[in-house]
Formats: sequence, C-alpha cells, structure tokens
Amino acid sequence: MAMQLSSLYLSFFAAFDVALATSLNITAIGAKDGKSRFECWELAAPFVSSSQDGIVGSQTTFLGDVSNITYNVIPSGFEPKVHSAPRNHTVMATPGESSVIFAADTPDVSTEGHGNYFPGITETIFLQIPTKDNAIPEHKVVREDGPCPANKYEALRGWSTG
Repeated sequence: MAMQLSSLYLSFFAAFDVALATSLNITAIGAKDGKSRFECWELAAPFVSSSQDGIVGSQTTFLGDVSNITYNVIPSGFEPKVHSAPRNHTVMATPGESSVIFAADTPDVSTEGHGNYFPGITETIFLQIPTKDNAIPEHKVVREDGPCPANKYEALRGWSTG
C-alpha cells in the first residue's frame, strides 16, 4: 500500500508544538574530490517536543521523506567489497546510539566508495532508508575530516535525564 509521504510530513509537524534548541548531528559518508570521507552534519530540522499520544513531551525530529525501507541481516565478520552508496540514504544499525549514518557517496560524487565491516559474534541488523527523489537532508557540515564525536548525544541525554 503506497503512503502519501508529503501528507505524512505535514501531519508529522502538526503533531508537535514546541521547538527545542537542539538539532541532530549525524555522521555522514560524503565525498570530496571523488573520494569518500566521513563528515559530521548538523541537520537543519530542529528537535521539537512531541504532543503525539504515547510520546507526549519526548523529543523528535523529522529526517525527511523516504522512498522505501529495506531490512537487512548481515552475518558477523562479513566484509563486503568497497562500494559507493547506491543512492542517498539513511542507515540505521542495531545496536548502539551512534548507529545512524547518512550515506551520500553515490557513484556520481565518489569514484572510490567506502568499505564496511561487521564485527562481533552476532549478526548486525540494519535498515536502509533511501530518501525520496534521492534528496539530501538540509544540513550544515560541522566537521569535514571525520565522523561526529562520541559526545554528540550529550545535549539530548541532558534533556532526557533532566
């Protein structure tokens, strides 16, 4: 069943009423001069306080419209070949708080691509969430030479623990 994502987008923001100062920083795989690299992005969409039943008062942010979602099960120790992102997409892996990455090193901007490795003794579950129309979310680059620092969630933790 197809979902009208633009309607979902409008209803998403209609359910929230208080803007908060914190924006989400997300590690991205971008590209410069044809080479993939880690970057730290601050997404433009702010966190807001939810008025949605079941999560009233929690913080939430809109990541953008999507075209589909794929659920992947990767065995431990799996190491695929170096590759570019097939399209601009968000990756959400379990477990871990730093498990959200935006992959934007598509073949049109990266000739080399990036590598993955899935360590551990159990499988890794990750969702691939391509953006609608291959869009890249509005953001500013806060670090061009590496991923977001481990403390990127401190402001959110401070809010949630009061």
